[in-house]
Amino acid sequence: MPSLACLWNRPRLERHADGALRAGSAQRLAAHLGRCADCRAESERLGRLHTLVQEALPAPAGPDWSGFWPALRARLHQERPRPLSEAWWLPFWKPFWGHPRLALGGVMAAAFAATLSLLPGGEVTAPPAAWAAPVVVQDVGTSDPDRGVMVYSNPDQDVTVIWVFNPDES
Repeated sequence: MPSLACLWNRPRLERHADGALRAGSAQRLAAHLGRCADCRAESERLGRLHTLVQEALPAPAGPDWSGFWPALRARLHQERPRPLSEAWWLPFWKPFWGHPRLALGGVMAAAFAATLSLLPGGEVTAPPAAWAAPVVVQDVGTSDPDRGVMVYSNPDQDVTVIWVFNPDES
């Protein structure tokens, strides 16, 4: 009958046969195999299976480098390196190249200007109450085609203005 140690160590037998266990785990498993005949028999069976599988596998072929180096040499002789060009921002940076304090000051000034441009403008004050009062505009027709009358009234302040227009007079 398997014990708790057998239940713990059985899943590790395959890794032990492959040599894939860490040193501490391998020592604990070897100590268990010394005490348990069932686990030792299973470990030996897995070891034989591992040996048979290794013998059945063909040896991997090494890479073929015979065509690589001649082709690489030919390409290196054919191609000419492109000239290096400076980055677009480098001419702007060169005046500050050896002056880190000047560069830092410029960056701080740019950050300050960007901050000021993103801040909202000043507070808009409301117009006086007389300006904001509602005004009613009425066009009153007349019997005289040469004259026009406009009536502006503000009901909040009890003010009415009447304009009489004569388009021919200046």
